[in-house]
Amino acid sequence: MVYIAAIVFALQRVGAASLFALVVTGQLLTALLFDQLGLLGLVRSPLTLSRLAGALLLIAGAYLLNRK
Repeated sequence: MVYIAAIVFALQRVGAASLFALVVTGQLLTALLFDQLGLLGLVRSPLTLSRLAGALLLIAGAYLLNRK
């Protein structure tokens, strides 16, 4: 419930494209962390250069969408 309220609050402030870019970026970074550490019983998957590059490009895209 708190997540939905935060989304509705942020949507009015930053816009739909920026908000969802930030949400997806956060989800990707969390997934990379879970893979790296093997959390929740996942098979450990190391952070490779290509995975890091993908995450950095997504972060850069979210930044560009949020720039005024």
